[in-house]
Amino acid sequence: MTHAPLTLTRGGRVPVVVSLLLLSGIILDIQYGSLSPLVGVIAEESQLTSAQVGWVFNALMIGIVVSVSLSARMGDVFGHRRVLIALTILAMIGAALAATSSGFVTLVVGRLLMGMAVTIPLSWGLLRPQASSQLIRRVALAVSLVMAVCSPAAMVVGGFIVQLGLPWQTVFWVTFALFGILLVLALIVPESPVDNGADIRFDWFGSLGLGVWVTALLLAVSEGPSLGWTSPLVVGSVLVGAVVLVAWIIQQRRTSEPVVSFRNMDVRQALVGYSGILLPAIVGQGIFIALPALLQTPTGSGFGLGLTTLESTYVLLAIIPGSVVGYFWTGWGITHLGPRIFLLVSGIGGIGAFLGFTFARDEVWQLTLWVFVYALTIMCVLTTGYTLIAAAGRQDNMAVTIGLQYIVQFAGSAVPVAIVVNLLAPGPDGFIPETAFTVIYIASAVAIALFVILWSIAAPRTISDLHAIDAAQQVTPSVAAPVTCGEAVLQPKIRQTSAWPGTELDPVGALHDRP
Repeated sequence: MTHAPLTLTRGGRVPVVVSLLLLSGIILDIQYGSLSPLVGVIAEESQLTSAQVGWVFNALMIGIVVSVSLSARMGDVFGHRRVLIALTILAMIGAALAATSSGFVTLVVGRLLMGMAVTIPLSWGLLRPQASSQLIRRVALAVSLVMAVCSPAAMVVGGFIVQLGLPWQTVFWVTFALFGILLVLALIVPESPVDNGADIRFDWFGSLGLGVWVTALLLAVSEGPSLGWTSPLVVGSVLVGAVVLVAWIIQQRRTSEPVVSFRNMDVRQALVGYSGILLPAIVGQGIFIALPALLQTPTGSGFGLGLTTLESTYVLLAIIPGSVVGYFWTGWGITHLGPRIFLLVSGIGGIGAFLGFTFARDEVWQLTLWVFVYALTIMCVLTTGYTLIAAAGRQDNMAVTIGLQYIVQFAGSAVPVAIVVNLLAPGPDGFIPETAFTVIYIASAVAIALFVILWSIAAPRTISDLHAIDAAQQVTPSVAAPVTCGEAVLQPKIRQTSAWPGTELDPVGALHDRP
């Protein structure tokens, strides 16, 4: 299907859109991190079982997956601002429901509605048509930094809420207020340009199908350890997910407007970017799940450090200075070393961090040091992946391209979370076996090594941004007419250039490395 050209406006309020992105990252971290220390209080006051607590956490994930498959593409087709406004209002309703809930159902519904506000992909969709390649890279670095800093900070805030005796509903009222600010920003920002062609068909089946099979499979993996892998819910979820996945693949191959389309994109760069998102989702469980358990293990175990829940979150704060240093290191490294070398160096450093967790963890300061190194290496891998993906997206599919990160993160973390939780089961003496932590950290180092091998082969040497506003054609048919010379007609040669040095495009948009 032939698309009409996009109508671009460079006079948009870029700072407002960037603020939308940064605030969206903060809200997402608060929704995840701050709730973990409050689990016990919520379960006690709301009289929830462990299975119901699991549903409270999973509701946010389900809302995100369902919404990102549907709303991201709606934003790309119909306009990101109007979809963003609608979802933000839903999220405010959800936050209010969760804050005023007196039982299980309203709390789950509230979390589900909050998860549906996939504001980061939609904000990227607003920014892409107005941003140069350099701005895209700087914003990607900034968003990654903000989320890396806010993630451990949110856990500490949740711990302080418990220690100060504040009601657990406080976190939801804070989230409500932040969504209110985000709504004001969304009302201010101008709408993104949409395709002038009215013949673009929105793929309802593809969007809904993507959400159904991903949600079903993630639900099976997340509920399997607690309910049992042969329980009707888990088996049914696997069957539904598998059937819908097969039907979805067939349908996407036949439709002219697929939900996930890499047409005219640097596919290798996008896939390597998604791998940069996937790796921290896999090995990060050793930091955010296993490490607090190790720190809180009583000293009577012979290896634990006996910290309180709040004290254990202080160690994670080392992520903040590591991420700040990593911000400058990533900006320099991507520019001067290129993505491939930078990913290899960061990956090897990450292996060192997890070997440190394995063999040098007797003191709090040692673990704090390895958390810092983790942030300086693996979190930089995450930032690089985010940058590669942001630079790869087209203007007409930016929200979907960014939104797929959620699916990669959730799908990539679901199995490791289940494995880590099972390994951390207490032994006969009531303590988590020390070998469980060793296995987790050694396995993480091995996983990073496999990714390093992959990047050494597949990672691009430079970043290409084929769809930024400064990646325009040097000579286009609209400004260069054929030149007549006697009987011959000389056609102007058209070459499209990338905004990044070392790469160029042939007339059909293929990317090549210059010698």
